[in-house]
Amino acid sequence: MNLQIINEKLNRYLSSDSGNHITSEQALTPEMTGLRIYDEPLVGIASADDPLFSKMKDPEAIGPHFMCPEEWMPEAKSVISVFLPYSGHIKRANAASASDVAVEWLHGRVEGQEVLLKTGEYLKSLLIEAGYNAVIPFLDDNFHHVESHDEGYTSNWSERHVAYICGLGTFGLSKSLITEAGSAGRLVSIITDHVLPVTPRKYTELYQYCTFCGACIKRCPAQAISMEYGKKHEPCGDFVHHKRTDYPDHYGCGKCQTGVPCESKIPSKKE
Repeated sequence: MNLQIINEKLNRYLSSDSGNHITSEQALTPEMTGLRIYDEPLVGIASADDPLFSKMKDPEAIGPHFMCPEEWMPEAKSVISVFLPYSGHIKRANAASASDVAVEWLHGRVEGQEVLLKTGEYLKSLLIEAGYNAVIPFLDDNFHHVESHDEGYTSNWSERHVAYICGLGTFGLSKSLITEAGSAGRLVSIITDHVLPVTPRKYTELYQYCTFCGACIKRCPAQAISMEYGKKHEPCGDFVHHKRTDYPDHYGCGKCQTGVPCESKIPSKKE
């Protein structure tokens, strides 16, 4: 198995029976039936012993609680990161309003999470069928995630930082990851003992793809983003929590990822 095969299989999977389209039973409104959630994925690969993983333990990065690939799987050889960009329909709908969260985005956030994890499980099954071991940290019993005003917002495995190490992109002012397919999408990663070719990183700086244009600051209804501090998680989380009114089981915002120059591409310095 190589990167080309992984890409081909993931494309076929997302186009077939992955649940990548909203069913009539799931639809929050009748017109949402048939909505495609994700477009074609991007895949990046890093060596499990890449020194950047160890650097994530620095307090200035994530912290000592971050677990390196070999701590999840002692025999780890490669880390695969998958970015699933939201479909154009979802992005356009959420970009249309400055404050109201589009129903399409809510589906992308909630049903999209199910598809994201199923995609990870599918890739894990491919590796196991090929004779390799694999672990999805987000679904592992050792995964620890904290979101609170008292303890902060952190986890022992960061999909965005892992994607950065795997060559998929760099951070933006809103703390989203800007990839070649933009920032509006979701990430999942897998650790395996399969030795795979590494994806070259086309950047050297953490925020290299961000132009600091400030568009995400203007788009944020929670006023959680500033040029000085980037995004603060507390007001963002509070806003999302209080917006869970019309559809209590669905939540999200995504304004900082839509209607901005980095929505679907790496922005130009002129934008």
